[in-house]
Amino acid sequence: MQRIYLIRHGRTVANQQNLCCGKSDVPLSPEGLSALRKLAAGGGYPNPEGKRLITSGMQRTEQTLEALFGQREHEVEPAFREMDYGVFELQSYDQLKTREDYQQWQSGDRARNRCPGGESGEDVANRVRPAFDALLADGRDAIVITHGGIMAAIMSDLYPDSSMERYQWQGENGKGWCIDFENGKPVKSEPLPDPFLNEERTLGKKWAWVSMGIVLASLGAVMLAAYSAMEQTHREPLWFVVA
Repeated sequence: MQRIYLIRHGRTVANQQNLCCGKSDVPLSPEGLSALRKLAAGGGYPNPEGKRLITSGMQRTEQTLEALFGQREHEVEPAFREMDYGVFELQSYDQLKTREDYQQWQSGDRARNRCPGGESGEDVANRVRPAFDALLADGRDAIVITHGGIMAAIMSDLYPDSSMERYQWQGENGKGWCIDFENGKPVKSEPLPDPFLNEERTLGKKWAWVSMGIVLASLGAVMLAAYSAMEQTHREPLWFVVA
């Protein structure tokens, strides 16, 4: 069994402003860095020991790696860089919506439509596929800090018959997927962060935690009711309180 983790970098100012941002090497925003640290403190990410650590080499993936796992030696694979938006780079929808070249790019087959001076979704998939195949051929578990468009390309390639739209695979910033492989084929995928990641990841174990939560919640409700009854018993008469 081989396990590969795909994690999207934290939020940048470009993300916050909804800009087309691919080849631009922008850093995480202060808010994005803070959100990553909160996610890391909550747990549910893989233990990096003994695993290959890989980034796209862009600032936002380098900073995400450090925020989640600390400063560690790692590999850089440029094939995992985000899609190149060409002439649309670092522009918002409001800036682009009236442009004829943008409208043409958005119409028809968006997977094959190439951004002027940039890439298409198909170009990205063709760029990423050999690098991901090399990860599988290596056989070791790996953590890849990458970009939304890259995750969408990989996951839609792994699950071509899924009902999920391509963009849904990219996940939120700082989150991603844990995929188990057997003989190079995906057998299970679950979202990250996952509080059960480093435990026995079975439905039964998860339901055991849910059941425990229900029991604790019920016990809390009983104790609260008992406390309220005691308060009512020892409360002074209304006339005395008013007087």
